[in-house]
Amino acid sequence: MGWKGKKPTDFSVAVVKGAEKLIQKITMHTVQSLVVSSPVDTGAYRASHIVSIGSGNFGKRGPETNAVQDAAVQAVRIKLGNLVYIQNNLAYAERLENGWSDQAPQGIYSTTFNFISQKYGG
Repeated sequence: MGWKGKKPTDFSVAVVKGAEKLIQKITMHTVQSLVVSSPVDTGAYRASHIVSIGSGNFGKRGPETNAVQDAAVQAVRIKLGNLVYIQNNLAYAERLENGWSDQAPQGIYSTTFNFISQKYGG
């Protein structure tokens, strides 16, 4: 993306839009990875990944919720400079992260963080 032939303001707007799209893409990819990596018994943990912008969301959701769909709704609201929270508020989420499940003995958030960091060069 160059700015040859464009006004500097047009170029800066394009850079901001491109950065926001990348942040949205990383957020969606992260949530998708969390959902796929989540161990499943009742499905409550898999459905309880929450994306919020600006501050954490300390509520809980039921297993009928679609975490990826909710993340997509939040992702379109992300602007450059926003702090994005991705969390799971279930009581046993910390135990799962510490290897409590044979389905995810290395955890969920830590392995997803490593995967996303390697993929996007973090």
